[in-house]
Amino acid sequence: MVSTEEVLLERPLAPGKQAEEPSTPGDPLSMESMRGGALLMLCRICKKKGDHWTSKCPYKDLAPQAGGFVDTPPSADGRAAPPGERAYVPPNKKEGADTRRASMMRRNDENSIRVNNLSEDTHEADLLELFRTFGPVTRAFVARDKWTRSSGGFGFVNFVRREDGEKAISKLNGYGYDNLILRVEWSDRPN
Repeated sequence: MVSTEEVLLERPLAPGKQAEEPSTPGDPLSMESMRGGALLMLCRICKKKGDHWTSKCPYKDLAPQAGGFVDTPPSADGRAAPPGERAYVPPNKKEGADTRRASMMRRNDENSIRVNNLSEDTHEADLLELFRTFGPVTRAFVARDKWTRSSGGFGFVNFVRREDGEKAISKLNGYGYDNLILRVEWSDRPN
């Protein structure tokens, strides 16, 4: 004969803790329901621990309205909306924004040259090696296919001085490189 007896094990309490109150069966807030994996959540509207979430709070109509996000456009000058009305303002439009930093981050494309008819094997280092004989180069870029990562057939080279770019165009336009004839021109046609 097998005897089945329910044995309750109690966890020892930390010093200074009080014993738990006995709970009634079916109580959703009891410790037994907590052991089953349920978590007590704090409602953000009524600030009570309970069996409802914030979106299902029965007291949400009675709670005072919090100053949440209000979708209003900024004022005419592009600055933040007047106090009391809140709207998103990009960081560069906020009071005290550093406008010098944004202008320093822009590339100087006036000395930029576009190189067309590059082979699939061309890399930035190849362009740099080819063009730095004409003067200091600040950037060499080869457009690449998104998936194969092979050359897209064109690239850009930025020179420090415009005169160096003019020399490179006059010497390398029509130049045979990697079994192809290069076409070299200003990336933005000067007026």
